Amino acid sequence: MTVVAFSCARFTPADLDEFGTVAEPKLRLGHWAGIIRESGRDYDRLLVMLPGVERAVFRFERDGTGRYTLAFNDRAGWYGIGNGATAAECLSIWRPRSRAVRADAVV
Repeated sequence: MTVVAFSCARFTPADLDEFGTVAEPKLRLGHWAGIIRESGRDYDRLLVMLPGVERAVFRFERDGTGRYTLAFNDRAGWYGIGNGATAAECLSIWRPRSRAVRADAVV
């Protein structure tokens, strides 16, 4: 039996599920127009399209070392806005933040 090693540059099913939990409400509410997947030898990426914009505006990527990055394209180029060792860590910028409770607040 031959075993083929899973490429570190490929999203895992868990990575795609993590992205899906972020993407589903944004697509459903019309904040995002669509998602395009691109894969190559040294990367796997999801490109986010916004309504009325002809180019991808966000890029979620896993590279050949298994590292995750999130970038924003403002027409001048791609700029990093997130990174991490896991998909959840990288995508945390898009997760709702819990509200901090003030010490003097009445609960």
